[in-house]
Order: sequence, then C-alpha cells, then structure tokens
Amino acid sequence: MGCGCSREIHPLSPRLRMSDVPCSPVKFSREKTTHFKLASNTISHASMGASAVLDGCPVHEDHDDAALFIIDPQVDFHEGGSLGVPGATDDSTRIAELIRKHADKIDHIMVSLDTHHPNHIAHAAFWTNAKGEKPAPFTEIKHADVVAGTWEARLPDLQSWALEYTKSLEGGGRFTHIIWPDHCLLGTAGHAVSTALMPALLEWSERRQRSITWVLKGQNNRTEMYSALKAEVPVVDDPATYMNETLVETLISHRQVLICGEAKSHCVNFTTRDILSKWPKDRTSDLVLLTDACSAVTGFEKVAEQFEADMLSAGVTLVSTTEYTPTAGSK
Repeated sequence: MGCGCSREIHPLSPRLRMSDVPCSPVKFSREKTTHFKLASNTISHASMGASAVLDGCPVHEDHDDAALFIIDPQVDFHEGGSLGVPGATDDSTRIAELIRKHADKIDHIMVSLDTHHPNHIAHAAFWTNAKGEKPAPFTEIKHADVVAGTWEARLPDLQSWALEYTKSLEGGGRFTHIIWPDHCLLGTAGHAVSTALMPALLEWSERRQRSITWVLKGQNNRTEMYSALKAEVPVVDDPATYMNETLVETLISHRQVLICGEAKSHCVNFTTRDILSKWPKDRTSDLVLLTDACSAVTGFEKVAEQFEADMLSAGVTLVSTTEYTPTAGSK
C-alpha cells in the first residue's frame, strides 16, 4: 500500500533513499508511537543495506539502549573455513548467548560481511611473476617488489594502481600488503554467517521486529578493507571505500556500542580504532569490546594483545560476554 514517502536515487549509489517526509504514525505493541521518519542520509552509504523498513517506508526506531556491532562472523573465518580463526566458533556461540540474554536491551544489530571476488588485490589471482605464477597465501608483497617487477598486476591496466596502492598502504604505517587465501567470495558458502550465530540473529529480528543492518566491506577489487568503516587505501571513484559517516553517526546515537567478531588482530582491531577516532571523547567508556567474543588470526596474537592494551589505555570498556551488564541511564 502507498505511504506517501517520496524516493530519489542517490547519485553515488544505486540504492533507493527515503526522503524526510513523514508517514502516518503507527502504534506498536510496546506502547510507543513510532513514526515513519528517517534522516535523508540514513541509508546513503553504498556499503549498507536498508534495515529499518516496513511496507516500503523507513521506521524511526529506539536508540535508548545498546547497538551490537558484529564484525565478519562468516564461515570462512571459522574453524574449517579458508581463513579459519582458532576459537571463532566459541566466539560466535558466546555472541549468540549474549543476544538471547539481552535481546530487549539491544536496539540494533549491525553485522559486517567481508565480501570479495576471486581477483581481489589481496587474493593470488590479482598478481603474477615473470614465470606466470601466482603468489602463495601469506606472501608479503612490498612496494619495492612491485617496483622491481618481482610481482605485477596480472591485468596490465592495473599495474600503475598496484604501484600506487602498495606505496600508499605502506605510507599509512599500518600494513604491508599480504596475500590471503581466497575467502568470503560472494555467493559461496564461506561468505555466509556461521551457523553458531545465525539462528540467534533471526530470533532477535523476529522478537524485536527489526532487521539486521548488513554492512558489506571489501567488494572493490582494488583495495583491502580491514575496517568495516573504510578501506585502507580509498578508491577515488568508489564512495563505499571512504569513511562510512552514516554508520558512525548511527553508532554514536546509542547509549553503548558492543563490538565483537573476527578477527581480533585485524578487522575487529581496525574497525574499533576507526570508531574510536570519531567517537565523542567524553563517552569513550560507552564503547565496549567483548574480549571473549573475538580471536586472533594465527601468528598475529601479539597484534591482538597490543590492540586490547591500546583500547584499555584509551578508556574503552573491555569485558567478557558473561560479565557484561547493560548500562542504565541516558546517553
């Protein structure tokens, strides 16, 4: 049925946006009047799927309690996956238990999904050497290697970008380029959410009559995206590789943000750091890292330990899923 909302196509995204034209109020069973009203930029970022949609109209939902941000809880990052993280299944089990226990105090659930194509820059198919060989998984490709021709982009048109990318990546000071096993390929079983977690997400969605906000990351073949908020090296012609200010604003609007998922050494690490860089300085303790609901990639345990130490020093709350208690009061 019609609701009077006007729609327009955002120039930077194929997704539909809803204007700020309110629809008629609707009465829900929790005895709060909910208006179909949404700020015009709420679903404008190209990486985000619509979440608060009912009968084609956006719904203004509560932000009084916590948001749960689960980073990349996908099959390929769990034991047996192509880039399995030891402990990931137990992490997802604990996240599921937390969702069921605190469902009424979690107002929104955001789930990022690493989303790749086979010829992604962090996969072997992107690269070749003089013999026509691909790099092995976990090969480190430095800018100097690309300059010397040790490794080149398999597609000649992307060679100049390979040079620019590796130089910019190393210039950022966080990474040199690593080739990962092919993982989270769109359309494959490894891209799906782990069965240890997915049933709890569906239960929460039905219980709260709210949809999960899915945040896709890593679709652009030309750049790595450890953080769920932005790429390590943004691509000028792709808005989805720049900071997701819409998601940041949504997170800040909640009393608390709980962060967990895979992996503590990489995507949880740099997503949290990027959130913290935008977070109000007087509310740092409202960021909550669930320490027993994320694990490190094998060989990167020291990185995960340093991440936790840095977050504790910054004032972020570190707590286990069993110790976590929802915070009362106002934002």
